[in-house]
This record gives sequence, structure tokens and C-alpha cells, in this order.
Amino acid sequence: MADAHLQIGAVFTPLLWAKFAVKQTGLYQKWLNGATIFDPTMGEGNLLAALIETGLDEGKKLCQLPTRCLFGNELNTQFYTQALCKFNQQYGLQMETNFTNHDFLTLPAHRFDLIFGNPPWQNFADLPQSYKQKVKPFFLRYHLAPNAHNLLLGNSRIDIAALIVQRAMQDFLQPNGEAVFFLPLSLLLNDGANRYFRTFSIDDGNYALETVYDFNDTPVFTGIHTRYCLCWFVRNKKTRYPIPYYIAQSGNFTKHLAQPLFHPSNPLSILEHREENFADSRPLITLKKESCPRQGINTGGANHVFFFDSCEPLGNGLVKVANKFQKQVTLPDTLVYPLITGANFSQPNMQPAKWVFLPYCQNGKPLTPQQLKDLPTAYNYLNLHKNLLQNRKGVLLNALLKRGYWWALLGVGAYNFYPYKIVWQAYGKTTFKPKLFIGSWQANQALQAYIPVQSEPDALSVLHQLTNKKIEQYLLSQKMQGTMNWAQPGKIKKLSLLI
Repeated sequence: MADAHLQIGAVFTPLLWAKFAVKQTGLYQKWLNGATIFDPTMGEGNLLAALIETGLDEGKKLCQLPTRCLFGNELNTQFYTQALCKFNQQYGLQMETNFTNHDFLTLPAHRFDLIFGNPPWQNFADLPQSYKQKVKPFFLRYHLAPNAHNLLLGNSRIDIAALIVQRAMQDFLQPNGEAVFFLPLSLLLNDGANRYFRTFSIDDGNYALETVYDFNDTPVFTGIHTRYCLCWFVRNKKTRYPIPYYIAQSGNFTKHLAQPLFHPSNPLSILEHREENFADSRPLITLKKESCPRQGINTGGANHVFFFDSCEPLGNGLVKVANKFQKQVTLPDTLVYPLITGANFSQPNMQPAKWVFLPYCQNGKPLTPQQLKDLPTAYNYLNLHKNLLQNRKGVLLNALLKRGYWWALLGVGAYNFYPYKIVWQAYGKTTFKPKLFIGSWQANQALQAYIPVQSEPDALSVLHQLTNKKIEQYLLSQKMQGTMNWAQPGKIKKLSLLI
């Protein structure tokens, strides 16, 4: 039975933009010609209402419109009831036989000519716990994760919108049918979790991504900060790249071309001209395997325990560190390292402004309990925060915590202690400007990414390779400038040959 209160990533479509979609993609005319249209997650029914309103705007009478060909489904009972009331009060239509109140993932399959939807936008990791367990098998069934373990790790950020699209294309669309969806742009432009969705494949074949309308900074959905688009798909057809990619600019859509580069499931790159093809130059970077691009240190939400704003030598192998939460802490100087900040990228003579406490050996393994006890200042400090550190969340952290290493961090290995790092700002930037850091500097979480290097000649070679302008051009083609996904290590790895 549908849950009357469950609201998962509900983003209702304004009527104005629903009407834009039905006109822009030809849905309206196909509906007039008798095609059945189904909205799998209809909310209050705005998408289906847009078809009727478009007809009324053209001067047609309600009786001239094929309203019997409109079908919808909604999980939330309150929204479902509101949809029924809307169609009754505004149009005098009784839609109980056309609208269903069910979880779309378990709704019996039925074929329609066209699908028009705006599915929920919410990552698997952020779903309510009870619902997460219920839908996990569907992510596997519809090939959005290779296995359950991967779904908890690298694919935990996949959006449930991808699952709705997969099931709709597989079980609810006629052969060669068309589907139009409002979707978060992360499905098309972000690395990582959504790569399985970008195969655009279902059990009995493929479906093509035909066209994308990128709303850019157009405020289609009030209060929604996620970037979004309108996608047009066709069943039983393979995507032929490059595809038309329209970007809203000053009230108009300008046409561009889009295609994935280097691998078919990579994020789309937005090209200005058909002849642009960075893939011809692959690889742009050659690296030793030990120098794989990395992300900075991640404390698992305990920055105030490990990051400090000042550091003063005390002698006898000790330093005094502090931040606004820890006013005065004494630690072994061998476990405190300078932490890179944004200012360090513009400083000619680099001076640290932050430091990080790493209870680790130089081989990248956490200190053992006995090694910690042999360093009483570190041991006593960590014990003050034991409960907090033991209660941190995350699959990778849990693996370390279960082994008794409750003082461990993420993103720490032998590579952290290499004498050279080529570091760049990976978050919120619009230019790619790597810089060589020599010594014990450490990169800061997702803000920075780096390539660790063992020798100076190798470091200078890597730095030179990273100045290739095609790297920045590739990053810019993915339209992630200014976001958290600007230049994360996975993007640079795609341009690299590991030897």
C-alpha cells in the first residue's frame, strides 16, 4: 500500500515549464493524435494538466482533447488525492480509473506510447532508512550498481531519479516509444555513481538520449539549488553522439553539442564545435601507478579534532597546537603536518596557516594501540575524543573502526608522506592551476586533489604535463566550473595513463 506521508525528493513542476516541455518535445501533438501518456511519479498532476492547458490555450474545448489518454501514478496518498481533486474541480474529469496510488517500483507493468515525468531527486544514501532497504534490490535489478556492496560505497550517491527512468523505459514504454523527463543534471554531468545510468541500456536493448535542455541558471524550480535539465529519450535506439545540447542563456536556448569523451559512460562534455575531440589526444598525462591522483585527507566529520589553526614548537619533540575548539593541545611534532589552504596557491613563499594531526606511520598505516601508548600526549588527546571518533559514520570508516582503529582517517596512505605533491584546487574553481608542494604538506579533503611523487625529476615532469591547456579545456567542457566537482581526482585520472 502507498505511504500517505512518504515524500522522497519531491520537486513539483511549475505549469509554465511543463507546457514548455510538451511543446518543445512534440508530446502535445502526439497526444492529440491519440498517443497515451503516462507520468510515473505525478505528484499533484501538473505535467498531465499541462497537456490539457496547452489545448485550451489553443482554443480547443475540453471535449476535443483526448483526456482519456492521460495516465498517472503517485506514491504519496495526499498528493494523489490532490491530483484527483484538481482534475475534477478544474476540468470536471473523473480520473480514478486513470490514476493509481502505488509505489512505481512495484506497480504492475503496463505499456504506454509516451512517458512524461519528473521523478524524485534524491541520492540513494539520503533515502529514509526503511525505504532504502526496500529499493536496494531495484537498483541492482535495473543495472544501476554492479552489486549491493558497491551500492553502499561508490554508487551510494546515485539518484533515485535514475531508477525511475530505468524502470519506466524497461516496463512502461512501448517499443520505439518516447520519454521526456525533468532530471538533475548530475545524472549526465557528474563523475562516479551515475556512470551505469549513462549506458542508457535496459534488459532488452538500448534507449537513446536524443536531446538535452540545460536550464542553466533559469529558476524553474523555486528553492532548488540542484542543477537540472529536460531530457528526451527514445526506446529501442542507440544514442548517436554528439547530441544536441541546449543551454538557457538570457531567456533563450543556445545550441551546443554533447558527447562523453574517452569512455561511453563518462560524463557528457559540452562542445562548441563538432570538430572538438579531446579524446584524440589521450593520454594527456603519463604517471607511475604509485602517483595515481588522490583526494585530500577526510576526517569523517571530526575536523575540530585533527585540524588546527596554530602550531608552536615546544622542544623535546613536542608542539603546541590550537583551534577555536581546542585551546591548547600538546602533540608529538612528528605527527603534525602543514595543511594546504587556498592562500597557499597564491603565496610565493609558502607559509602554513593550518596544520593536521595524523596518528599514522610513514608507511601510511594508522599507529597501533601500543605505538600510541608510547606517545602519551597523542594517546591522551585522542582518548578525550574517543566517543566522538568511534561514532563517526561511513562505510569505509566503519571498516577501520571495526578493526579497532577509531583514530583513523580517510585518504591517508603511504602516498601522503611522499616528498613531492602536485596539488590543485578541486572545488569551486574555474581554472586549473596545479602547484608543486615540497615536503610534508597535506591536501585538505575534497577542496584539493593531488598527485604524489617520489622524486624531483618525476615531480617536475608531472607538473609540466599538467600545464597542458587541453586538460583545462576538458574540465570546462563538463560545465562543472564553480562546483564541488570541478577537478576531482577521478576526472584527472581519466586523462592519465598509469604505468
